[in-house]
Amino acid sequence: MRLCLFDGRIRNWVQLCEELAVDPDDERGIVQPILEAAYDKWGHDMGNHIYGAFALAMRDEESGALFCARDPLGLRPLYYGVDVDGTLRIGGNPKDVASRMADWDLDYEALQRYLMLGYPVGETTLYLGIKKLMPGHYLTHDGSELVVRPYFSLAFQPDFSRTEGEWATEIERTFEKIVAEDAGVLAAGGSCSFLSGGVDSSYMLAISDAKRAYGVGYAEEASSEAKVAAQTAEYLGAEFREVRVTSDQFFEAIPRVVRAAGLPLADASTVALLLGSEEVARNATCCLSGEGADELFAGYHTYRRVNEIGETGGPWHFGCSGLMRAEEAQRLLRMDRSFPMEDLVKDIYAATESGERLSRLQAIDLALWFEGDILLGANAVARASGLNLLLPYADRRMVDLATRVPADLRLKDGCGKYVLRKAAQRRMPDEVAFRAKVGFSVPIRAWMRDEARREEMESVLFNSASALFFDEAMVRSYWDSFLDGDDYLWHIVYALYVFLIWYRECFS
Repeated sequence: MRLCLFDGRIRNWVQLCEELAVDPDDERGIVQPILEAAYDKWGHDMGNHIYGAFALAMRDEESGALFCARDPLGLRPLYYGVDVDGTLRIGGNPKDVASRMADWDLDYEALQRYLMLGYPVGETTLYLGIKKLMPGHYLTHDGSELVVRPYFSLAFQPDFSRTEGEWATEIERTFEKIVAEDAGVLAAGGSCSFLSGGVDSSYMLAISDAKRAYGVGYAEEASSEAKVAAQTAEYLGAEFREVRVTSDQFFEAIPRVVRAAGLPLADASTVALLLGSEEVARNATCCLSGEGADELFAGYHTYRRVNEIGETGGPWHFGCSGLMRAEEAQRLLRMDRSFPMEDLVKDIYAATESGERLSRLQAIDLALWFEGDILLGANAVARASGLNLLLPYADRRMVDLATRVPADLRLKDGCGKYVLRKAAQRRMPDEVAFRAKVGFSVPIRAWMRDEARREEMESVLFNSASALFFDEAMVRSYWDSFLDGDDYLWHIVYALYVFLIWYRECFS
């Protein structure tokens, strides 16, 4: 098999060179000989032996058969579609794949689910006939038959033989090893890290050799963590630079995000991250970022409700994001049928039935929310800014570790990421290690209500494209109620706005 497409980075390349007898000075570089040798040895299971981020495609030069794979968490995207002549089209952006297809249209099932969750969920995209290769899956195509199968399955198997302190030590050692593997590329790329006020990025900065930290801030101090981030950076001996984001910059950046993603994403933090990344990219080529810690170590506030949700036959958990119910989305789209959300999670519910509920919620969020929202945004940011984001928490070894930690050490007495905080406590003050989670917030509500912003938003929300898809009276009701003070509706309005920007930029 010959490598024909690769996006990502192999962290354990040194060990793979030794195990596969690959010459690290091969004139083809290091990636191609490693991956081709890995396929020769492990075949379709090769993804289980590679640590890092990857989306890849390999072709049999004799038969023309194609093999594609994504890493277990989906750190790099890969989309595919079979054209009318049977040709398989692949690419890292669904818009790019669609542009090479003879025929494509809007997928209304995917649109309904986007309206319900705020991101394109699962393997479907908003382009009918173009699918996403899901994390931990491989694809084969021999010219006639297309086969998609998993090579990796997330399984929470708690190990109760270790103490709290022993788990903290293993987290520290594993994280040190992963970050050390990034040290060379980090130093060559500018030696910097993103930093918020939370434990995830603070611990990452403490473990790494990064000399400079960047944080996104706003004039609206209630939404800005820049001050506490600056204090953390000072304690850790790093220079801190605040990237101040304004309303005008934010809304001007939304089209860049959707073009880079090829899909709509109603996550305001992604736009702020893009603006921060563009500033970092002026001085660096890569930067550490802390995505993955919340999903692996139970950091989201939702998990505190673990006894209320996630029970088979009870309230279903579809992820940390939720905008509206299926029936409401159906009315908004003026559709005759509704697509059940349970289909997205029923296999995960079945696979985790014998375990405790917290693991079930995390498994769903890792499979859907993390890959479909967080990583979609991170990859769009990287593509648009040119900045390589290094995500050490999302390494396969951290996944294997976190899934062995007992639930009562991931979430203890309402404290999420408890054992991760205990590890971080060894490197920083308690006030940082146990600081309450705030999240990457954006003062989006105030910006959307600003008189200077309304005309521009209304020109998008109430135009011919909007009328093509949505019930105009419902859109008007959402908008007017939001302006009258219903804060909950900001996310629905923003999701509609972003979809219409995407439709204008990528589809029409």
